[in-house]
Amino acid sequence: MEGISIRRATFDDAAEIANVHINSWREAYKGLISSDFLDDRPLFFKNRFELWKRATRDLEQVTLVAECEKNGVIGFINGGAARDPAKKDYVEVWCLYLLKKYHGKRVGLNLLKSFFELQIEKGFQKGYLWVLKGNPTISFYEKTGGYYNGEAKDDEIGTQTLCELCYVWDNISL
Repeated sequence: MEGISIRRATFDDAAEIANVHINSWREAYKGLISSDFLDDRPLFFKNRFELWKRATRDLEQVTLVAECEKNGVIGFINGGAARDPAKKDYVEVWCLYLLKKYHGKRVGLNLLKSFFELQIEKGFQKGYLWVLKGNPTISFYEKTGGYYNGEAKDDEIGTQTLCELCYVWDNISL
């Protein structure tokens, strides 16, 4: 991970996070989400920018960025206390996105590990996230100790109903 650092996101990172959010969706979800929806993603910039301005100021959320010396923010992770009532003792990864160019370079692992380390300091020991069925990143979660716990739910994305799977870490010490 030479030349790449992991740090807490600031308000000033919101535009770069929005850029990664939009472009990583287009890279990661090609073939899973309709191309019409993904082709419109750049039109969501203002929406994503506003979202990340709020998120980087929200003390209930943790947002970390992976920053490359040459290219700025190339990935991020965001999450906090579980939103699912049945998982109140868990920390939830709300989103983890990394530009495809940086896959396989341990950047995602370092983002996840850093996020979990901060959550351990808050007293959490277990974590989970929801991932689209068929998403190639599932193998990444499995390599880090996450496993599919048998839970699934439908999510409306654009005009599609897609299935999300729950991946759990019984121990977030990676």
